[in-house]
Amino acid sequence: MKSRINITTGYYFPFGAMIFGGCLIFLGLVLILDFRPWGWLGLLLIWAGFTTFTARYRLTINLVKQTYHDYLWISGFKQGEKKHFDAITGMYINENPYTQTVNSRTSTMTKHGIEYNGYIRFDDEDIHLLSDDSKSKVMRKMKKIQQLLQGNIVSSTSIQINSEIGDHTKSEN
Repeated sequence: MKSRINITTGYYFPFGAMIFGGCLIFLGLVLILDFRPWGWLGLLLIWAGFTTFTARYRLTINLVKQTYHDYLWISGFKQGEKKHFDAITGMYINENPYTQTVNSRTSTMTKHGIEYNGYIRFDDEDIHLLSDDSKSKVMRKMKKIQQLLQGNIVSSTSIQINSEIGDHTKSEN
């Protein structure tokens, strides 16, 4: 039984930027190992690449102290404030329709879709956990978080946890 649950809610940089960060790390290593006068630049590139890999949004729930910390984590540094809660009143999924327009010189394309978002509710505040175009992926990830919460209730606290997942969507996708 753990008193602290850590959840990575999303990455700060998109996947393409993370690949670019890997290239920066490789280039930095080459500069350090082969071109001695440019070693300082290699260290700078490695730092920039490492930052792209470690930047992510996280949520930490401390069940003993009854606090949660929704923050941006970069290379071990946390930016965000801790808040106290009395109860986890639920988890839910909702759907948001979106329209995306892509313009080029010769044409315009418009894409319509639905994005599914998963949330956890502490007392009266909702914290966004994840989003995806696939409802089944969001449900699968939300059920993993639900199992973490139900399996880690600390008996020495007065936390109420209602971790049932409410489905606030219209479709049966």
